[in-house]
Amino acid sequence: MKAESVLEIIANGAWNGGTLLDNTIFENKGMSFKGDIPVNNKTIEERIGVRTRMAAPQDERIGLTALEDLLNTSQIDPARIKVVIGATNVGDDKFEIGPQVKHPFAQVRPFCRDALTFDLYAGCPGFNVSTELLFMLSLSGILRKGDISVVIGAENIHRARAFKSNDTANIIFGDDALATAFETTATRRPEGEYTSSEAVAVSFDPNFRENIARAIFELNGRERLDGIIVNNQLGKVEYRVPATAAWIQHRLVELMHPDAVQKGAFDRFGTALAYYDENVSSFAFDIMSLEKDRDVVNKIARSYIQSGKYGAVASVYLAPGDDTEVRIHRGQGYIFENPDRGVVDTMTKTHGCFGDYIHAIFDHGEVFGEMNGKGVFLYATRGARHHLSELLSANRLTLADIELLIEHQANFAMIPLTLQQVLGDKQTDTKKAVFEFIAAKMVMNIHTRGNCSVVCMQRLPYDLERGALEADTIQGFAINNNTENLKKARLVLYDSVGAGMTRSSFLLKK
Repeated sequence: MKAESVLEIIANGAWNGGTLLDNTIFENKGMSFKGDIPVNNKTIEERIGVRTRMAAPQDERIGLTALEDLLNTSQIDPARIKVVIGATNVGDDKFEIGPQVKHPFAQVRPFCRDALTFDLYAGCPGFNVSTELLFMLSLSGILRKGDISVVIGAENIHRARAFKSNDTANIIFGDDALATAFETTATRRPEGEYTSSEAVAVSFDPNFRENIARAIFELNGRERLDGIIVNNQLGKVEYRVPATAAWIQHRLVELMHPDAVQKGAFDRFGTALAYYDENVSSFAFDIMSLEKDRDVVNKIARSYIQSGKYGAVASVYLAPGDDTEVRIHRGQGYIFENPDRGVVDTMTKTHGCFGDYIHAIFDHGEVFGEMNGKGVFLYATRGARHHLSELLSANRLTLADIELLIEHQANFAMIPLTLQQVLGDKQTDTKKAVFEFIAAKMVMNIHTRGNCSVVCMQRLPYDLERGALEADTIQGFAINNNTENLKKARLVLYDSVGAGMTRSSFLLKK
């Protein structure tokens, strides 16, 4: 039976401290943009749209602060918490063996010791992927009516020293953390047939990614695979940026499509993007569970099957030693029906062929992030049309029907180009449509807070609701001009893109 509601966002808590930094801190540091363009206040604002950003203090775990604020400002009973997710890329400390969610979880553990607790690594779309995962757990009946889940988005780029000091990527990012509470509002009892393969042990050695991909291929052959979820117990940042699952996905694609490899389908951006969209169409992300329990990832994979949205998912438990194993989960007869409100639909797609666009590198014994700015820009803008059209058309919608778009702010210049891809057609004055859409149906804070990575998806609606967004202009576009009306928006689209490369979106009806 179709449910009126299955999963709803019910409360937020935030870290609202830190030090405001303006662009002058990057002047006269020997940095330059591509083409030897000098880095200064003017060029930063012209190219990225950032004027200021927030920096967290060295002695504060901002994800913990956000959770404490959620508990202090809401009526949530911690005893009802069944899932706690740390959505992050780097978190507070890039050298710490995770999961980093263990620090905020310590605050509520006395009340909910058995809560499913893990970090989730899917690049900047981590919050959206976490929302999809909770949607799957709710649709499958693993989460029941009245259960609470908490997603803690936290990125402390300054404390973690995520990039080299002379990397212009530092200019884009600010620190931020929010905690978002979800309530499962119905108990589902899906009907269908679920099966899981026997676990296949995989040797853990320097070629573990290759070994895992080959194990999945042996189990699934060239049959369709909707996703790969890895419980990555290695912990180190170099194994999660990008998610190990994204590397495994692309190697599996190469094994499944050797003719495409021979024809050079993955050698150029355009052909690789099109090939994945037409022939792969799957997700790939990592978790790192607090408890070293191989059944955690199997339970999550099962929920994806029993939701009715996915037919085949690979689960991987990845750990040093002899513990690494792979399973394939399948289902028949399960039917997905959109709820009438709350989270009504989700979609996550990973293009592992672009996994090296954001990855970890080593320099003098320290690990840093390295970003292919051009590649990320291309993926963020050109990948939008196919992805969003698929999600929206499945729900008999177009972007024009969306009342509020919460779009990831990697760089403000990406926003209008992304919209051009989705809104553009022969009957539309695209530039005018983009200008009007940004002014009337979007909110922005990249100019004041910078790109806050995973936390963008949480911060924007939180700041809208509390009246913290002011009308302004960025790169000639009017922003935050319709905030009072947008608070009343009933159909909201969340869309984010990041390392992997992954794009993840969900629809929310109020």
